This record gives sequence, C-alpha cells and structure tokens, in this order.
Amino acid sequence: MGIVKRQGIKQSIVTYVGVAIGIANMLLIYPAFLKQAELGIITYVRETAAMLSLFVFLGSTELIVRFFPHFKSEENKNNGFLFLLLAIVTVGCALLTVGTLLFRGQINAWFGGKEEPLLYLQFVHLILPFTVLIAYGNMFQLYASNFQRIVVPTIFAELLPKIGLPLLVLAFYLKYISFEIILYGSLCIYGAILLGQIWYVRRLGQLHLRPDFRLLKKPTVREMTSYSVYGFVGSLGSRFSSEFVNFFLIGTLTNLTFTGIYTIAYSIANVIDVPRKAISRIVAPLLADKWKDGKLAEIGEIYQKSSLNQLLAGLWVFGMIWVCIDEIFRIMPNGETYAVGKYVVLLLGTARIVDMATGVNSEILSFSKFYRYNFYLILFMAVVHIGANLLLIPRFSLMGVAIATLISLTLFNLVKFLVLRWKLNMQPFTAGTWQTLLFAVVGYGVAFLIPSGSLPLLAVFVKTAAFTAVFFGAVYAFKVSPEINQLAEKAWSMATGFLKKK
Repeated sequence: MGIVKRQGIKQSIVTYVGVAIGIANMLLIYPAFLKQAELGIITYVRETAAMLSLFVFLGSTELIVRFFPHFKSEENKNNGFLFLLLAIVTVGCALLTVGTLLFRGQINAWFGGKEEPLLYLQFVHLILPFTVLIAYGNMFQLYASNFQRIVVPTIFAELLPKIGLPLLVLAFYLKYISFEIILYGSLCIYGAILLGQIWYVRRLGQLHLRPDFRLLKKPTVREMTSYSVYGFVGSLGSRFSSEFVNFFLIGTLTNLTFTGIYTIAYSIANVIDVPRKAISRIVAPLLADKWKDGKLAEIGEIYQKSSLNQLLAGLWVFGMIWVCIDEIFRIMPNGETYAVGKYVVLLLGTARIVDMATGVNSEILSFSKFYRYNFYLILFMAVVHIGANLLLIPRFSLMGVAIATLISLTLFNLVKFLVLRWKLNMQPFTAGTWQTLLFAVVGYGVAFLIPSGSLPLLAVFVKTAAFTAVFFGAVYAFKVSPEINQLAEKAWSMATGFLKKK
C-alpha cells in the first residue's frame, strides 16, 4: 500500500485544495453574483456533458486499466494501446455528433416548452463540444493512472475549472463580459485541461500515437470486444444509476432554479467523496495487476483497508459539515434561498458514507472474472435509480432526488457486498469499522452541544475543531487504523524536529 498511500495523499491534497476553492465558489461567489437559474444552466450543460462523455468511451473506460498490463511494453511503446483508445473515443464522438444532428429538432422543441426556454435554447447546443473535450481529457487522465501518476492530471482536472469559472463569473458581475461568455469561456477551460493532460502523458514519455496491431489477435480482440460491450452498457447504466444523471433529471423535469439549488447542496455533500475518488484511481491499476497474478489475499487486504480508511475520512468530513450546516447557510450570500437544500445534503452525505464504507467493491468486481455481475448490477440499479427519480421528483422535488440517490446507492452496495462474499469469500468490514462509526457519533454529540452564537464563522471553527479532536483522538488512542497512526506519528516527529531546530 506504499505507492497507494503516497500518491493518494498527494492527490487528496491537490483535490482538497480544489475542494477548498470549490467551496469558496459555491458558498460565496456563485450565490452572490449569479441568479439561481444562471447557475442552473451552467451546471446543466456541464453535468449533462459529463454524463454523455461516458457514452463516447464505448466501454473503453474499464479497458484503459484492465487491458493495459497485456499491452504494456517500454520497448514496443505499449504496442499501440494509446492509438487504439483514441480511435474508440473518436468513433464514440462521431456517433454522438450524428445523433445530436438527427434529433436537433426534437431537442429544441422539448426545451422550448420549459419555464426558462431562452436560457435552455441559447446554450443547450454547447453540450456536444463540452462532451467531446471532457471525454478526451478523461481518457488521457485515466491513461496516466496506469503509471501510478494521478497528481498532475488531477491538478489540471480539478483546479483549472475551479479557478477559471469564478474569474469568468466575477468578470460578468463587473459587466466586463456577457453571460454567454461564461459558457464559451468554460469551453476554452476544458480545452486547456485536455491540452494539459496530453502534455503530461508526453512528459511521462508515454505519448505513443503510432498504431500497432500485432497484439490484436483474434482471442484478444474477442475478449476486449466482449469486455467493452459489457463495459459500454455498464457505463451507461453507471451514469443512469449515479448522481450524474440527477442534474439532467432535475433540469429536464423541473426547472433551472431547482437545478441551481441542487448544485449548491450537491457540492457541499460531494466534498465527502474526495478520498474515495483518490483511492479508487490509485488502486485500480494495482488491482488489475493483482488479478493478473492471482493474488487474492492481497486483493482482500486492499478491500478491507480501502473500506476502513475511506470510512474514516468520509465520516470526518461529513461530521464537520453536518455539525455546522446551519452556520454554512448563514455565511452564504442569499443563503436563505439555498437553505431549502439542507436535508438534501444530509441524504446525499449519508449515501456517500454507505458507498465509502463498502470499499473498492466495484473495482474488484470489474477486474475479476465476475465482471459481468457488475454489469447486470449496474443495469439493475440504473432502473431503480431512474424509476425512483421519476416517481419521487414530481412528489418531493429536490428531496425526491436525494431519497432516490440514497436508495439506489444503498441497494447497489448491498448487492455487491453479497456477491463478493458469495463468489470470493471477501468482505470489507473489520472491528475498526464499528469503532469508527461509534467515535463519529460521540464526536458529533460533543460538537452538537456547543451553542452557535451570533458569529457563524467562529461557530464553524469551534464545532469542527471539537468534532475533529474527539473523533481522531479516539481513532488514534484505540489504534483503529495503522495508516492513520503512522501518519500522525510521522507528522508529530516532523513537527518536533522542526521545533528543535528553531
């Protein structure tokens, strides 16, 4: 777990810097300088494009990591693997473009009947170029992860949009640019991200664009095609069973004002998910190698460690958010209008914790010979998620989306837990799991008793400090996670060494 820990820590630091910037954007800049519908259309275009970007991969997202060990060769420049991936994504982009052109009339007719038709009709055409740029950028980022290098690609993917977009919003507020320039400027930002990802792959010495078909023998092609077909349908199901589709459904079934409110609630809850994303990106290539070598015991160890450490990080962040959620909305400009999403944060945060507590179960299934189970599970959950949303959004609006998300993620992870237990005799939980849950409840109880007062910023600092002290104090004292104790002892040693030098 050494390389996982190092790269995971670095990536988490970069991501949390991005999260800090994102929090400032969502809590201070966007609510102050944008109307809810304006924030809604920006989010709708971007998140719909992110949802569609997985479609243009045509199942090659899992292929990038799963089959790289078979093509990996410094001498033969990875046997044309990068060219193959680019070809697949290009075909996907071409298919999406044709589909968009064929149904352009129906798309415009649908959005022309919405509550805010001008905003929809003015910008919905940008979904296609956003999708293309996001797809290629994600492809190069995933490709770089094969070399256990995710920090620099994360800097491009996380920081550029979170710095560029608020600058555009500020320029709009100061009347230097029109609102439409925000969308077109964002498109340029994603173009810059793509160029940055390409540059980094080239710097790693891995930008091999020459085709090489020597390893594409019939059995290999058949296996890759089968895997890609399952991956393609599974990827679509994954999008439709996850929160990526929520923005699309809210914007399509309700209006852009609700989309703007949900954007803020989602962004607050999404902070919890950062450690899981970091661990997943680093662990995926390692799991592919472990499966290739048949090291089941090591896979089981990764499963349990990922579960415990994701749960620790997730509960810490969630506890800090929820203990001062009222203060967060008090600090936010126009916070009273966005406070409607308070319990959306609670439900989405709980869904995050469920997902993190069950470890890297999707990755383990995806790289195993049982990957078809993951495929069918994703399709099943897509039906559950979409069905729940269609049923609950008309009745409960924003809360309906959050309830549907909690239901689908809980069922999805429960079934994956049962499959891994049944097929591989693996399960993610240890005694540390239950200790972590207990310490989080105790920490929250202590912080909850602290009065809010008239200064919300001071209350946020005091409550989060109290929760952190109780939670991590107990985790360290009871040695719940060896990794956490090692990090704490190393940090203490560095601090005392620094003070002695002074």
